[in-house]
Amino acid sequence: MLLAFMVLLVAAIVFYWRLYLLGPGDDPFSRGPYLVRVDERAAELRWRTSGDEAVEIAAVDPRGATIIAREGTLSGLTPGTRYAWTASVDGGAKAAGSFTTPSPDPRRSVRFSVLADYGDGSEPQWAVARTIAATEPQFVVTAGDNSYVSAASFLLDRNIFRPMAEVMRNAPVYVGVGDHDLLPPDGGAAIREAFDLPPDGRYVVAQGPIQIVVLGNDTGWASVAFARRALAQGRFTRRFVVVHVPIRSGDPILPVLRAARVDAVFSGNLHLFERRRVDGVRTFTVGTGGVGIGSREFTPESDDAQITRDEYGHLTVDVGPGGVAYSFVDRRGRVLDRTSSR
Repeated sequence: MLLAFMVLLVAAIVFYWRLYLLGPGDDPFSRGPYLVRVDERAAELRWRTSGDEAVEIAAVDPRGATIIAREGTLSGLTPGTRYAWTASVDGGAKAAGSFTTPSPDPRRSVRFSVLADYGDGSEPQWAVARTIAATEPQFVVTAGDNSYVSAASFLLDRNIFRPMAEVMRNAPVYVGVGDHDLLPPDGGAAIREAFDLPPDGRYVVAQGPIQIVVLGNDTGWASVAFARRALAQGRFTRRFVVVHVPIRSGDPILPVLRAARVDAVFSGNLHLFERRRVDGVRTFTVGTGGVGIGSREFTPESDDAQITRDEYGHLTVDVGPGGVAYSFVDRRGRVLDRTSSR
């Protein structure tokens, strides 16, 4: 009798545990889903699953209209519109996020974030990623060294996709490569594949009236030629340039930047935050995304720095009809530097 009672009790506990105490099943995604790009009419998501599960991506606009993705791409979107998306497996949503398509209207305000030297899976990196997510940028730009010590395939989930998961569900991350990203064993092949980057790392991002020219690791003559061509195209009201190594006085790219009236240059490499004006060009170094802050002995501040901070953080850029505002936000969410331009 006692044995039968014990069997019933154990069965009841197991039933209760399964029905009320267990959470949802395992996450079917081993990576993502994450936004690769968002433009005025389309958005692309990518992911990896732990098996061969079929994934359906659906997005809903504010009016309730539903769009189903084909091979991860949502097409026929409306400019300047917020969409909520879900990724469903076996009939239920397993991941979700949102994004805003760019608007061609220069009167619409746009917020984006900039960081560099961030990918090592450390707690500071996770903290910086949380502060970026909290500010709800429309997109994110990186200025290189996305993964340490290299961007080998087996490091990317630990160093990029897990810490940045919340950010990447709600904003595309446009990646600039740095010297660590190009190291062996694959010379950057894995990160180029993950983010659909060209072989030389140079490309242009158009977000409505905003142009982002990504140059890769340095401003050699190939980058100067690319920047000259790119900055001569389109009728953009705001232009920004991204390069991993900070520019210096006399850099051959400076006349190109001045002629195009580039609003700012974003860089990394130096593990500090610095705001500078180099031969008339506004620059920000944001090598503070999570990898160890450099000591002043081995990472001295620049002689022409207007301000230097040795705190982990990112740069928030707010573009509006009245100008551009730049805020350096530390990993606790405090604004440590603020400046603006018209």
